[in-house]
Amino acid sequence: MAGRQPVNNDGNASEPQTDGRTARTGVWFVGARGSVATTAVAGCAAVTAGLRPPTGMVTETPPFDGTGLPPLSSLVFGGHDTADCPLPKRAEHLTGAGVLPHGLASAVHAELRAADEEIRPGGPTPGDTRSDEELITDFAADLTSFRTRNALARVVVVNVSSTEPLPAPDAVRLPPSSLYAAAALRAGCPYVNFTPSTGLRTEALTDAAAASGLPHAGRDGKTGQTLLRAVLAPMFVQRALDVRAWSGTNLLGGGDGAALADPGAAAAKNSGKERVLTDTLGHTPEGEVHIDDVPAL
Repeated sequence: MAGRQPVNNDGNASEPQTDGRTARTGVWFVGARGSVATTAVAGCAAVTAGLRPPTGMVTETPPFDGTGLPPLSSLVFGGHDTADCPLPKRAEHLTGAGVLPHGLASAVHAELRAADEEIRPGGPTPGDTRSDEELITDFAADLTSFRTRNALARVVVVNVSSTEPLPAPDAVRLPPSSLYAAAALRAGCPYVNFTPSTGLRTEALTDAAAASGLPHAGRDGKTGQTLLRAVLAPMFVQRALDVRAWSGTNLLGGGDGAALADPGAAAAKNSGKERVLTDTLGHTPEGEVHIDDVPAL
């Protein structure tokens, strides 16, 4: 996320100009104790220590040489979460499920513990009486404190939390993903949405993001069925083939299946899959997407 220098609400630069090769960069995960964040922290530590190769890391391929991206060794992790399972324990669970290689969690225990110590309570939680403004202010303060405490050149906020239902048209409060996105803007942090959740996609936040000049990106990481749609649909278009129907089934475990058993969350997730086809093909083909929770996976 090397881009324009972030600014505060008053237009002043919030970060010093530094050498990207030596400065430390903060990565603040929303959903910091989930599967995606845990594997990212563990994987970064493993690659940095030479325990694993950077397989699947596009930014570690030759086209990115010399682009000035911060090295993995310069990343400092923290985040927000409403869960309280420590990252080392979460990594053990993922090892038992076959997600992380055996022995890796213990090998990078110190890095997992250090990241866990930088995780702050998220929200809103049941019984939370704070207003949207109060939540945004508290979240932004956490980001600013993280940056100052660790002497970071910049902090990038990455939303990797479970997909949330789409907000109702008459909703009077922002969805949680938008609260975190607003806090990122207020703290002068670039923002990446790795989920189909609302995030910056409200009229007020879209305008605020554009005015801030902060780098922002994302509308789902596209790691499974959506990735296949994003790859295959352009091929059909390039071959001038008429796609009349497209159906699919997701078999999900690791907590994702359980989270998407909620009809509202599943609808939000599926709308992203449909959008990929509509944007690429120019129309929405017939067919449905099913998401099944398979805990064994």
